[in-house]
Amino acid sequence: MNSHNEPLTFEAMIATHKGILYKIARSYSYCDEERRDLIQEITLQLWRSFTQYDPKFKLSTWVYRVALNTAISFLRRDSLRKAHIELTDMSLLTEQVDSTNTELMLEIQRLLKLLDKYDRALFIMHLDGLDYAQIADVLDISASSVSTKISRIKQRLNTLFIGDDNNG
Repeated sequence: MNSHNEPLTFEAMIATHKGILYKIARSYSYCDEERRDLIQEITLQLWRSFTQYDPKFKLSTWVYRVALNTAISFLRRDSLRKAHIELTDMSLLTEQVDSTNTELMLEIQRLLKLLDKYDRALFIMHLDGLDYAQIADVLDISASSVSTKISRIKQRLNTLFIGDDNNG
C-alpha cells in the first residue's frame, strides 16, 4: 500500500467496520469509559497492523480477529474489571440503539456475559451473520468446530434464558 494513501484508506476501513468495534467493545466491556478505552485500543492495534493486512482475506474477518484478540488481551491485563461490572452500566451506550429493543439487548448482553471469552467471541460473530467459515478463519478453528460450538452455546443460552423466564 502506498503510505500516502494509508490514512484515508485506514479511516475508510474504520468507518466501514466501526460496527464490529462497537459490538466487540460492548461484549467485552460493560461500562462506558472502559468501552471507549477498548475501542481506542482496538483502533490502535488495527493501525499498527494495517500494513500487514493480506487482501486475499476478507477485511471484516481481519478486523474481527484483531478486535477480538485486542479485547481478550485487554481483559487479561485488567482482571479486576469483571468484579465491578453491573448490568446497569449497559444503559450508558453512546451509539444509536433502537429503544424498542433495549430490554432485549440488555438481556442478550447479560446472557453473553455468562459465556467464556472465546464462546462469547464466536457467538457475537454468529449473531452478526458471519458464516461458519468466516468465524473459523477469525478464531483459527475448523468450520465443523464452529458449528458444534454454536449448537452448544445455543443450548446453554436457551436453558439460561428459559430458566430465567420461569423464575421471573
